[in-house]
Amino acid sequence: MKRFILSLAALTFGLLLVGAVWAGGTKEKPSSGAAGAAGVTGKLVLATNNAPEGAGIKELLREWGQQKGIKVEVVEAPYSNLYEKEVLDLSQKTGLYDIVLLDDPWFTQFAENHWLADLTPYFTAINQGGLSSDFIDKSTAICKYPYASGLIYAFPAVGNAQMFFYRKDILGQYGMGEGPKTWDDVYAIGKKITDSGGGNMYGYVLRGQQGNPVVADFMPLLWSFGANMFNSDFTKVTLNTPQALAAVQFLQKLVSIGPPGESSFSADQLATFELEGNAAMMINWPAFAASFQDPSKSKVVGKIGYAAIPSEATVGSSEIGHWLAAIPAASKNKQAAFDFLEWATSPAGQKDGVLKFGNPPTRKSVFTDPELLKMPQFSYFPVLMQAIENSTPRPRIANWNEVENTFGIDLSKVVAGTMSPQDALAAAQSDITALMKKAGYIK
Repeated sequence: MKRFILSLAALTFGLLLVGAVWAGGTKEKPSSGAAGAAGVTGKLVLATNNAPEGAGIKELLREWGQQKGIKVEVVEAPYSNLYEKEVLDLSQKTGLYDIVLLDDPWFTQFAENHWLADLTPYFTAINQGGLSSDFIDKSTAICKYPYASGLIYAFPAVGNAQMFFYRKDILGQYGMGEGPKTWDDVYAIGKKITDSGGGNMYGYVLRGQQGNPVVADFMPLLWSFGANMFNSDFTKVTLNTPQALAAVQFLQKLVSIGPPGESSFSADQLATFELEGNAAMMINWPAFAASFQDPSKSKVVGKIGYAAIPSEATVGSSEIGHWLAAIPAASKNKQAAFDFLEWATSPAGQKDGVLKFGNPPTRKSVFTDPELLKMPQFSYFPVLMQAIENSTPRPRIANWNEVENTFGIDLSKVVAGTMSPQDALAAAQSDITALMKKAGYIK
């Protein structure tokens, strides 16, 4: 397969200058002891997102640096900019970063192009065969390349998987206090809620913004209707099926019971609708769950329920969306980076991230921690743990970002009402096929 490399022409000159400063260094060998100040060249540098998921690992790194007497630096960026920064550094092997927090859909591109360090020697040096069995199996699987069966290139840092959020008090009036079981239930109840809501309460609210938001919202719906974007080996795009069409037509129905302007909504807008008490149902990420139980932010304290993704033609499945922590292949401080990540993703480290930042864990022992389960803000843990165990990853292809952005444009037009489901799928089928040929998946 041809490796997918993001075009970097516009920044080549600047990167060559950076490379001149940072290139060089010798290959590090794993050591069995914990890293100390003497084991670090310069500073230990983390690239992370400036969101709750990134705040936890940032603070843990600063704490660990103080304990070990190691200088640390944190480079923060918004989601899309973080991807660009990491691709630029890793692809040019400049060694600017020692640890990168990455969204799991980026992982295949990074691993396939040999931009990340294989962690096997570091686990071997501490007499471990790999990631602890305490991590949920699906969480471990997305840290391996090839998926589930290959070498380990990352730690599962933040346990995101989409959940179905609903108002227990409102759905309870319709006999569905445990949440809807099918998408037909979602629409039927949602329409009644919207019709009687007077423009202040909507039965279902979705993410329609182009790119990642609308695709992330739609994928569980696609799977529930028995469709997939690709065949099993990614040699064929499969969006020209009756099942895919049924899913996009149902997306249209959900838009009809939602608020105006959904084509611009991201996860943040959905959380605001929920916090203000204006949404009865939605799919969203667990990072927002703790805020729903915070009286200083929320008008729906104690009223939010969490459920599995509804089923339709097939059993519903959550989209897994972990944040992974990895070590760039060009890092000069691989041993110290590994020692930090072992510590940060330990049971104690993950519990600290849960308590301070509300970040969901990836370890079974933290999901089932009695102290945490007594706290109302973590009442969703049993549902999320099951969601991760039953989750589906986004296609493990190196050019997923391009594919997602392309599909997201067409889906967002459906949400906006400017493109029919048939035309959107036809355009996506053609455009994504071209991208897959360019990347070498389709001959």
